[in-house]
Amino acid sequence: MSQINVSQLPGIGTSRTATARKVFLGDEVFLPGGKVIDGSLSRDTDSGNVYELAAGLLMGQITASGKYAPSIIGLSGVLHDTSAVTTVMTLPAAVVTEIQRRIGASGTFKITGPPTAAGTVATETVTYSAIASATTITITATSADFAAGSLITPTDGSEIPLTVIHDGFPVRVVDEDLVNIDVPFAKLPVGGIIDASQLRSWSSDASVKAYIVGLLDKRFVFDHLY
Repeated sequence: MSQINVSQLPGIGTSRTATARKVFLGDEVFLPGGKVIDGSLSRDTDSGNVYELAAGLLMGQITASGKYAPSIIGLSGVLHDTSAVTTVMTLPAAVVTEIQRRIGASGTFKITGPPTAAGTVATETVTYSAIASATTITITATSADFAAGSLITPTDGSEIPLTVIHDGFPVRVVDEDLVNIDVPFAKLPVGGIIDASQLRSWSSDASVKAYIVGLLDKRFVFDHLY
């Protein structure tokens, strides 16, 4: 016989607000049958609740499992200048936390962006050996500079965005005990018109925006307001 534990007195609790987001402007096409989102590899660092994947989050497919996970761990906050700093990369705290959680205390990630604002975008795989602090990672020196707003991505295949979380309320990837769970990606868009301003981790750098649009424009139409 199950037992339900009630942790508070009966009555009306504090109200909570949930807001649906609208990313698509029309003409959506969905993959029949959908796919699966890997809960253990999925967090939304651009959100107040990292356990919930908001509409507009770019998603890619993990090579080993075929499941889906966020393509972008986060954005770099400052210029990474190889002439000034070689073995340390400074990143926002939420990004460092997710690198450690998703990849580990050491490993590799990719950085994609231009050397200066609106420059030519390049991608480099970064090897790191330690999480040095809440906002710094010990790395092997990169061969190029990367401007603020560059993309920090995994190296498991999901770094190539194929689709986005569709309109509506966030997709939760943990249970009530905050244990990771795989969840259905039932409405997996494979076409439609996207309001680019509603994408998550949408860089302020024009060339990074163009890079993302270039990866998706064979499937999606953008509103050209980016």
